Amino acid sequence: MTASLPEIAGDPAGFGRALDLFRRAAAGVPAYRAFLAEAGIDPDAIRTAADFRTVPAVTKNNYLKRHPRPDLLWGGDIAGAGSWWASSGSTGAQTYWPGGGVTLEEGIEFYDRMFRHSFASHLRPTLLVVGFAMGNWIGGIYTYRIALELRRRGHQLSVCTPGAEVDTILANIADLGPDYAQVVVAGYPPLLHDVLDRANDAVLHQDLRFLAAGESISEESRDHLLRRIGKPGEPDRICLIYGTADAGVMGHETATTIALRRLARTDSRFAITLFGGGAVLPTFVEFDPQLRYTEVDERGRFLFTIDGALPLLRYRINDEGRIFTAAQIEAALRDCGHRMPVRTSTLGAGFLALYGRADVAASFYAVKIYPESIQAALHEPELYTAVTGRFVVTTELDATFAQTLVLHVEMRENVLATPAFTELVRERVIAALTRTSTEYRRLRTELGTAADPVLTLDPFGSTAFRFTTKHHYVRSDR
Repeated sequence: MTASLPEIAGDPAGFGRALDLFRRAAAGVPAYRAFLAEAGIDPDAIRTAADFRTVPAVTKNNYLKRHPRPDLLWGGDIAGAGSWWASSGSTGAQTYWPGGGVTLEEGIEFYDRMFRHSFASHLRPTLLVVGFAMGNWIGGIYTYRIALELRRRGHQLSVCTPGAEVDTILANIADLGPDYAQVVVAGYPPLLHDVLDRANDAVLHQDLRFLAAGESISEESRDHLLRRIGKPGEPDRICLIYGTADAGVMGHETATTIALRRLARTDSRFAITLFGGGAVLPTFVEFDPQLRYTEVDERGRFLFTIDGALPLLRYRINDEGRIFTAAQIEAALRDCGHRMPVRTSTLGAGFLALYGRADVAASFYAVKIYPESIQAALHEPELYTAVTGRFVVTTELDATFAQTLVLHVEMRENVLATPAFTELVRERVIAALTRTSTEYRRLRTELGTAADPVLTLDPFGSTAFRFTTKHHYVRSDR
């Protein structure tokens, strides 16, 4: 159990802005007005944060998919969407989201903080290489548009947009990078690893920094990237964004969040006090409740209230986690005998610990197999020099409907799997699953080796690992 932490009395920071958005949406968004009426909610009766918690959460299924698209926008006006982009479908279903307006303005504010505090691009010439997929997807074009706005805020920033093309990214860095004081490479974590694994000295000897998004990054994975660029003692060279296509940026790493997470890796007492223990550390980011009012429901799932062309009130995407204030973090540090400044970007900013998503997991005899548990094994230094970290886990049925957990892991380029290494990977994965999941540990006690995954180490670039906008670790079929 996570230790009890002190609370702050009164309505949470950011609630006033969230309440104003709620009232405006109840009056001005046809779909939300109908949603509240169907739920028997009188908007005028919602006055406090406690009242707000009685308002039903909106989801894709109970709200977004039940109403015509124009009715989800202000005034039912489809032209209120300045642009449209597609989500990459973490759960397998692509969805379109309107961009621009308040959502983009708030994204610019978040990026300004990241590039100012993590990369100091307002002080020195910086080349931003956008390795997120371009075109219809949010990552690339969103980052490009914001980069142009950062220039207007005084950042010495130039941007190129190769998209998720490793060879082009490397060419951009090699050709343009030497003319800049530093290069920031933005991309999904697996792509960043591919870039550095294929980089030559002309790339690796530059002042490289990284902006990651789309999935979690373990501290072992961060260490691997830092070793590749010869900067093992500078973890804040890598900044992770917690965001989605529907909500934009929800939070981001800072020097403080990285230091706290790395402290939890080495101090089990602090890890238990703050995160509840476990072998897999949650993603840990700063968030601004004035821009992203955030709650946690009774099942531990985040609820986000977000302004924009398509406003979202208490929106649930099934991400599970906890919310912390700076005061709670300071108390946890003191309780564990540590003195560390807990700095935030703004007054009232807090912290989110993201544990994962229940709907992005393989179900094996009713036990949820989360990607993070397998990543914990593959990111161990002994394995990570030979595997890319990408994998696909599925549950297959035989003719008698008996279940088998099947795991495919991608080898690094020009690295061949030996029987001994295959067995080592299998042992480490089983150990990680047993260590991180009490349910799996109990299942293995009951089933024995029948609970062990059937492992295949696939060559680099095999069918299951060919380029997609965002790699899917859990699939219903291959």
